[in-house]
Amino acid sequence: MSTGMGYVLIKCERDTIEQVYHEVEKVPEVKDVYGVNGEYDVIAKVVTPSPSEVPRVVLKIRRIPGVRATKTLTVVNLEA
Repeated sequence: MSTGMGYVLIKCERDTIEQVYHEVEKVPEVKDVYGVNGEYDVIAKVVTPSPSEVPRVVLKIRRIPGVRATKTLTVVNLEA
């Protein structure tokens, strides 16, 4: 069984970036979280036991108060 990994780009409501950042840090499957400049406010690296579990974690993140929108970049193995 392979692990699942993705990067979740998070847009926050006005004046909630710090709160969202700290709540995202509390999600067990989030291994790294950063505040960023640009179109998105926070980026989180998600690691799960299997690829099929990544969407479940994204839903957890979307339920955090202050999260306005997310975009998920799922990591794929390109090695043959």
